[in-house]
Amino acid sequence: MPLLRRSGPATIDPDTNPTVLEPIRIVTDELELVGSVAPTGQRVTDMLLRGQDLAFLPAGADPAPDAWISVAPSDVLFVVPPPLPPRQGWQPAADTAEVIVRIGSYRIMGAAHVAPGRPVDARLAADHPFLPLTSATVLRDGAPGPEDADVAIVNLSRAIEIRGR
Repeated sequence: MPLLRRSGPATIDPDTNPTVLEPIRIVTDELELVGSVAPTGQRVTDMLLRGQDLAFLPAGADPAPDAWISVAPSDVLFVVPPPLPPRQGWQPAADTAEVIVRIGSYRIMGAAHVAPGRPVDARLAADHPFLPLTSATVLRDGAPGPEDADVAIVNLSRAIEIRGR
């Protein structure tokens, strides 16, 4: 099964609304993809949790139907999604725990919203296969320094290590 598959025109019709493409960075074992995702009205986390392929348009590509590719959630290490618009009055329904995840050649640190008293360890992956970490810091092995992101959605089922900070 190929890592990337072409999406047919049924996946998205970019001609009907080409201005709502949202920036995204998708990291797999083999590739780091920078481009846009198809607007679906869903959060990227929800699409990944449902097992839906992400319709991805590489940066600089013409948004013609044959330029789109699909990325399977199982191939994803982590995603830096489009920024969410601020929601006034929003309060997290869970406590915040500082988490460090080792995945592939990356170490990602950030705040996870988890149930009160929930241990931060490998068992977290059973309840949260794709866990958004807010105020995230991403460090790649051998990179000169860390990169900050508002959110990094981490595929905990692919994690080598999950622990509290």
